[in-house]
Amino acid sequence: MKTSIDWLKFRSKAGPFELLELVRPAFGTVGEMLDIRTGTKGRDGWTHGADIVIPDHTIAHIDYGGTSQRDWVRFDMSGSGCEWVQDWGVFEAFGTDRTDCDIKRLDIAFTTHDSSVVNDALVVAAFEAGQFCCGGRPPAMRSIVSSDPCAGKTRYIGKRENHKFLRCYEKGWEMFKDLPDDLEFVKKPGVQVALNGVGYVNVQDLYRVELELKDVDKYIPWQAIGRRDEVFAGAYPFCAALLPNASHWAMQQLPDFKSRASLLNALGNAFRSYGGVWKAAHIAYGGDDAAALKLAKFMMAQEPSSRLVEAGVLTVDHEPIF
Repeated sequence: MKTSIDWLKFRSKAGPFELLELVRPAFGTVGEMLDIRTGTKGRDGWTHGADIVIPDHTIAHIDYGGTSQRDWVRFDMSGSGCEWVQDWGVFEAFGTDRTDCDIKRLDIAFTTHDSSVVNDALVVAAFEAGQFCCGGRPPAMRSIVSSDPCAGKTRYIGKRENHKFLRCYEKGWEMFKDLPDDLEFVKKPGVQVALNGVGYVNVQDLYRVELELKDVDKYIPWQAIGRRDEVFAGAYPFCAALLPNASHWAMQQLPDFKSRASLLNALGNAFRSYGGVWKAAHIAYGGDDAAALKLAKFMMAQEPSSRLVEAGVLTVDHEPIF
């Protein structure tokens, strides 16, 4: 793989402690050191929070609890936590094997220390040439540029709230952003920084392109983890040029609210046609809801309606009607 996973956020119906055990093998030789630290406050509507930790390092955050969350548990692991993962196949298999588990955010990063492959000037030129257009309205580019050349330049492509968002920045200089004042003297071109798997490289040559994917209107399959090069290349023509040997994999469109309406309409038609029959059955069984429901389950077809499946009703959450 030419790319790496730099953020993973997903939700599952597995409990916090069960979730820890399910993901523990992904961390390989340090997996046994993982522990869960409860007692933190939940975020975004969850009532409880917990941290998955290795001594002195927080790997991921878990949110759980709250009636509005309907037993969902959220796992949120940033780039610093992703660096500890030794086997991403564990996450992919875990998510693929469960029906109650879906990705909410996935960041895929391409990092290079070869300035001829990509640098800030090439990103600006690519934007002007339309290399970030994928049909429809071209995305906007927002730039953060300082008068200090060692502060690093950052280019944001698109809107953060959309399904995909791109960050292109001088990673070498970004690594120096929190440098203590007494070490500022080392921040200069020619200084070398460590790059995993490569060794030391010149700080001004280290560059990163990060693709942020969210399930806003696209479904993010768990296979995207193992096929991240293809997902990255399929995001923009610019990304495809960075990985010329990778196939292009585009995310599928998520069904919209119409899929939820399709189920309600179908149920309405069914009850208009056969509601009287079921009312008679309910009375015949003495008004026993459980007995009537058991009869309904017995008489169900072996397979769901193909029309409703094609409408996407099984790919979205449905709130209880009553």
